[in-house]
Amino acid sequence: MKPGGIRCKNIIFAALLSSKLLLVTGCSDGADSAEHQGTALCTAGDVPLNETPPAPMAVCIVPPTPISSAIEAGSAQQFSAADRRRAELLDPSRITVVTCGTGSPFPSERAQSCLAVFVNGKFLLFDAGDRAQNSMEDLGLPVTDIENVFLTHFHSDHIADLGEVISRTWILGRDHSLTVYGGPGVEQIVSAFNVVYAADEAYRIAHHGKDIFPATLSAAAVPIEDAGPEGRVVYEADGVRVLAFSVDHSPVGVALGYRVEYGGRVVAISGDTIDTAGLRALSANADVLVAEVMNKSFVEETECAFERLAESRLEKIFRDIRTYHIDVTELAQLASDAEVDTLVMVHLVPTTSNPAQLDLAFRQPVSAIFNGELIIPEDGAEFVIPVQ
Repeated sequence: MKPGGIRCKNIIFAALLSSKLLLVTGCSDGADSAEHQGTALCTAGDVPLNETPPAPMAVCIVPPTPISSAIEAGSAQQFSAADRRRAELLDPSRITVVTCGTGSPFPSERAQSCLAVFVNGKFLLFDAGDRAQNSMEDLGLPVTDIENVFLTHFHSDHIADLGEVISRTWILGRDHSLTVYGGPGVEQIVSAFNVVYAADEAYRIAHHGKDIFPATLSAAAVPIEDAGPEGRVVYEADGVRVLAFSVDHSPVGVALGYRVEYGGRVVAISGDTIDTAGLRALSANADVLVAEVMNKSFVEETECAFERLAESRLEKIFRDIRTYHIDVTELAQLASDAEVDTLVMVHLVPTTSNPAQLDLAFRQPVSAIFNGELIIPEDGAEFVIPVQ
């Protein structure tokens, strides 16, 4: 290596399973390097980095060009709108719930499971299925304020976009650590996503510097052990409490529902589950219960159709999925028994946005039992709960 060459800085990046992976995100005079086609190559652990090219400043003329002026005006407008939106959502006088993903594993125009809860200036995220991050950005949510993510379980439609949540919030300016809560095994999942994005972190820090990217991209994991059907507090800060409850999504070993409490108000999140003691406990007297739901009669009809078509694989899948989701009538009775004010139904099976189908499969059977407010939202629906 040539004297006075590339500088390196070492950081501990992430734990992969039980081992720690050491990555170097810049280069120092003492770092290993290699000559690659005549270019000095700094090896950042497993991430090779070339010397960062100099970035000459743009020549900004006065008066500015029409293009520059248009960019300035448009950006100022966007920044102002984002500031207003952020202040509104983080208003401590209310809880705002946003359905950033209402879909199920079945293909649809909806993003998969994603629920944003804004409470006393905090952005709590529950699950991050496919397209969750894009959905949150499209909805103008202040994603760089996310500090805590709560996973109900590890089916792909609940965690597929967790890596993008970790990465994009950091790229967009998150300057604090990100913590992911979940059942046993959450450490491996979070650590694996950290490793997947390790090279990306190294490239961006080497290119832009730690003044631009002061925090580490990687997230930390907090396993939730033995939540139990009676629930236990897993997060508490500034009057906000999040309790986790054991629910039943067998054969999933640990499935969780959550209850957010603040100022005497309650937001309950079912996760994927059948009717269980844990689901009933977390739903009790909730202002808003956000629950998954299945019309099992429709699923049975689908199974029969696939049997006649000799589609044995699909027939078996549709038979199996009835065992670990709650039926519309069961959910309606549970919400009624729990004296829930507003029932928000997501993760619909069958997955549809057709008003007539929604009415027939979900609204009618639930309304026959549950007398509270019933909402079947699209992605981006918002529910505001005033806090006294």
